[in-house]
Amino acid sequence: MMKALTLSLPATAAALLLLGNLGAARADTVNARCDIFPKGSDAVSKVVACTFSQRQGHVAIDRADGVRHELRPHGAAGNYVDENDRKATRGKGLGSKGQIYRLAKESIFVYWDTAGLPGSVEAKPANARLSVLPAAAPPPVPFNQTLKLQGISFHVTSANGGSINELKIVPNGLTTDNASIVRSIEGQITRAEVADLNADGSPEVYVYIRSAGSGSYGTLVAFSANQRKSLSEIYLPPVSDDAKAAQGYRGHDEFAVIEGTLVRRFPVYKDGDSHAAPSGGVRQIQYKLKPGEANWQLKLDRVVEY
Repeated sequence: MMKALTLSLPATAAALLLLGNLGAARADTVNARCDIFPKGSDAVSKVVACTFSQRQGHVAIDRADGVRHELRPHGAAGNYVDENDRKATRGKGLGSKGQIYRLAKESIFVYWDTAGLPGSVEAKPANARLSVLPAAAPPPVPFNQTLKLQGISFHVTSANGGSINELKIVPNGLTTDNASIVRSIEGQITRAEVADLNADGSPEVYVYIRSAGSGSYGTLVAFSANQRKSLSEIYLPPVSDDAKAAQGYRGHDEFAVIEGTLVRRFPVYKDGDSHAAPSGGVRQIQYKLKPGEANWQLKLDRVVEY
């Protein structure tokens, strides 16, 4: 079974063991709960859904309130610098329950057990298999996040109110064109990520959108920094382009960047299933970023079911 994950991935024992080993060379992401403590305080100021991921010692924490922390190793084990080059450390005290990160202005207690979050599901037993995606955290309102990679940043904003919104992406650090991109979107932004899927030294920004209504269909707005000069749009084909991948599809998509691929994940419905009770398991579609004739394209690379 693949361990590619999204915001709704359960924290299985296998994932926790892997994430507990910060020396692991591969990347994994797990759904988690983040308790936020202001610096110097022993009182929790906020409890939010979050995801925790690592790659070759680098740590990323994406919070449902739109805040993203990127920590890279610096010096001795357990020492980091954040996305603004400020010192951070990994603390002790949670054992197998999670991890603690001491940042410049706050401490984050990352718990693998998401029970107790608003709208969350109870944690699954270690040997449980996921047949239906747990409820995702509600989209942050408004959405306001700056993503940085390889010296280029993307400021992503949206009012995230109602079913139709305006998405604005403001790049910075491009050598030719840093003009803002404004789009009307149907739905609300749930997350945004920056990555370099094709490892060409020019990052991409991926904005994940969830439509209103019972289907909660997922869509993507994404751009690539062409040779670090200007932005070109990235095209994601609809699920319906592949008949096999589309069988049993009724929305509830979620996205994440995992190990050089864009992952799309959704529950599969069988004939006769009610909208609230899909019974066909989970389908995961993996895409690779490839150059197209006029823009970049995400090409279907693999389909996994479990």
